[in-house]
Amino acid sequence: MRLDLDHVGVAVRDLDAGFARYDRLGFRLTARSLHAGATVVGGPVQPWGSGNHCAMFREGYLEVIGLTDATLPSSVKSLVARYEGLHIVAMGCDNADEAHAELTAAGAPVEGVRALERDASYGPRDEQTRRARFRNLYVDRDAFPEARLLFIEHQTRDVLWQPHLLEHPNGATRIETLWLVAQDASATALRIATLVRREATPGEKGIEIRLDRGTIAVMSPQQWRSWTREDELPPLPAPAGASIGVVDLRRTEAFLASAGVACRRIADAAGRESVFVPPREACGAALVFTQS
Repeated sequence: MRLDLDHVGVAVRDLDAGFARYDRLGFRLTARSLHAGATVVGGPVQPWGSGNHCAMFREGYLEVIGLTDATLPSSVKSLVARYEGLHIVAMGCDNADEAHAELTAAGAPVEGVRALERDASYGPRDEQTRRARFRNLYVDRDAFPEARLLFIEHQTRDVLWQPHLLEHPNGATRIETLWLVAQDASATALRIATLVRREATPGEKGIEIRLDRGTIAVMSPQQWRSWTREDELPPLPAPAGASIGVVDLRRTEAFLASAGVACRRIADAAGRESVFVPPREACGAALVFTQS
C-alpha cells in the first residue's frame, strides 16, 4: 500500500488570527472553506462546525483549521481544548476501501470509510466554487493518543492543487517531515511503524518512519530540545513540529526576518542547517524550513 505524508494540520482557537499568522509567515493560503462530512461510518454528509485555510505545496500541504460554529459537530473542539498547535497527521492513500481492508487485516485500529466534503474557491481570482471530496479513515484516538492520525483518499485533486496556489512568498515547496515527541520515543516509533507497515530506523533527527513520500519521525523531549534549543512543547505525546522544504533557504530566512518573525538557524549532527520558527510564532506549531 502506497502511503504519502499528505498533510499536517494546525488547530487554532481563532481562525482569523491563524490566517493572519500564517500569512505573515509567507504562506499563500486558500480562501476559507467550511467542512461537511459524515459523523459516523456510513452516515450522511452534513455541515460541520469547522473551516480551514490551506497552504498547498507541490508535495502535500499544511492546513490551518479552526472552529467556525460551536453548535455543529467538530473534532476541533476537543483538539484546541487540549492545546493549540499541530494535531492532524494525514497519510495519503490511493483507495480508502483497499487501505481499510489491508489495515484491518493487519489488526490496525481504524474506523470504516467516512466521507468529507467542502466547497473550495477555484481559479486565479477565486471566481468559481467547486466541491472538494475526500474519503477518510480515522485511527482510534484511544489506541493512538499521539495525534489525530488518519488516512485520506483525494477524489478531487485538481480542486486542491491549483497551479496558482503553489507559489509562496517564503519559497515553500513540500512537507518533508512531521516530528512527534514522546517520553518513550522508541515505543512510540514502533507503534506508528506497525500501524503504517513500515520500518522504524534510527536517524540523525529521531527515529524515522519513511513513507513513500515524506517521513514521520519520533524524538524524546531531550532530543528535541537539544536539536532545536526550544523548551516549549505541547502536552506529550504530540506532534511538535513540521519540516517544510523551500527553494532557497537564505531567501526564506531573509523573508521571515523582513516580516519580523523570530527565527534562528539550527543544525543536525552532520552540520546540515535549517531555519527554525518557534511555536509562539506559528500558533503553537514549530516549523523547520529546510533546503529542498
